[in-house]
Amino acid sequence: MLTNLAFIGDGKTWPPKDDDEAARLAEHAIMRQIYNGLHDKIFPKYAAYLADSKKDSKKQAIILDWPEMATSSYINLLIGEEPEIRAPREDFPERPDEEVFIDASRYGHGLYEVSEDGIPAINPENVYLVVHPGNIRIITAYVIFNKFKEQDREYIKLTIHTKGQIQHQIYELNNGTLKGPIELSRFWTFAGLKVDEIGIQKTGVDDFLIVHVQNKLSSERYYGRSDYKPSIISLVESLERSFSQRDEVLAKFTSPTPVIPESATIFNHATSEWVYTPGQPIFTQPGDLTPSLMVWQAELGSVERAIDQKMDQLLQMLQLSKVLLAGKDAGTAESGTALRIRLIPTLAKVGRFARAAEKAIPKVLQLWSQLHGPAMDLNDIQIIFQDGIPEDQLEKARTVQLWDSMKAISLERKLELQGLKEGSDAFDKELERLRGAQKMIEPAQPIISLQPQGSNA
Repeated sequence: MLTNLAFIGDGKTWPPKDDDEAARLAEHAIMRQIYNGLHDKIFPKYAAYLADSKKDSKKQAIILDWPEMATSSYINLLIGEEPEIRAPREDFPERPDEEVFIDASRYGHGLYEVSEDGIPAINPENVYLVVHPGNIRIITAYVIFNKFKEQDREYIKLTIHTKGQIQHQIYELNNGTLKGPIELSRFWTFAGLKVDEIGIQKTGVDDFLIVHVQNKLSSERYYGRSDYKPSIISLVESLERSFSQRDEVLAKFTSPTPVIPESATIFNHATSEWVYTPGQPIFTQPGDLTPSLMVWQAELGSVERAIDQKMDQLLQMLQLSKVLLAGKDAGTAESGTALRIRLIPTLAKVGRFARAAEKAIPKVLQLWSQLHGPAMDLNDIQIIFQDGIPEDQLEKARTVQLWDSMKAISLERKLELQGLKEGSDAFDKELERLRGAQKMIEPAQPIISLQPQGSNA
């Protein structure tokens, strides 16, 4: 692990020789390819199966994007509905929440960068993590690197985030070593950066301008674990091979091979081989076999069962719930409560992301407010997530009616459940109308008059 910035400097090897960071970046590269559906190139057994497809034209690559589908499901339930932000300010820039949490799902962690220009997401593949030697969970620096070329020379721009400052450096890459640093003013893209003589830019914020979002952690890891565990990857590869092999059998079944007598062939001088031309009449001679078709007799029932079992197992491992869309449930709609019960495993998974987001997003907004005053206190920022499941209006109305009968709901809350936003004209008018109607139907309170003690009246 990298525990200091000594790997940066003139003559230093690039990329730095650190086994842990090299393994992390290699893992990220594989996860990106899996997310992007490049399975036929990175799954070794599947690639070997497809390798002889030129000899066997019936082989078909079938890519099942279960990892990407799982990540999309998590993100849709997390931020498919825009979360509500309650804060003293409302002039916030766009946030890359979807990008960061896609990275957290596929890579195991994601990164926000707060800057004067906005709030971009940083690809974990372009960051080195420098950790505290006594506690690997404490990150002491984020080193963002980007390569670029000018006049056939290759350079690398380093943006080093530490608490309270950012250092910008540019080195030339020469045979795997760093040469420099080079003055920023030599490159017009970076000439406008307001830095001191060694490239340091004071942020005015006593913290990192990077907010790190972690997926599930274990004691030996300093970054989160990807949702695409080795067991899931192996099962996806096995499923894709099963689908492809089934497709190959079906293709051979629908395109049977003709069995014909030798007398029906002709010699092709161009290819120097005996060939049969389909559609031509076959003239048989005494003793010839009767022409026929060789059809693959494959019993696919066991194959289908194996595929179904693998898919069920994969859904369990990805914590995805199968919602029935056929058979007796076709054409029916479920209540919101029923859907939530069936999605308990997925919602539990999404809940972990939501807890991370409830900490990360307010922190991002607080850091941004410190760069673009007035600054906000972290405790004054609240984020409220929806669960991404459509509301059942009838079910909601029944719930409100029950609460109302128990005098357990206010008029303001009733209007919020109807979709009216507090402070809007529609909200105020409807609230005034309901209060007026409530006064009209309230029974008059009885007047009880007590006589003074000792009075004969």
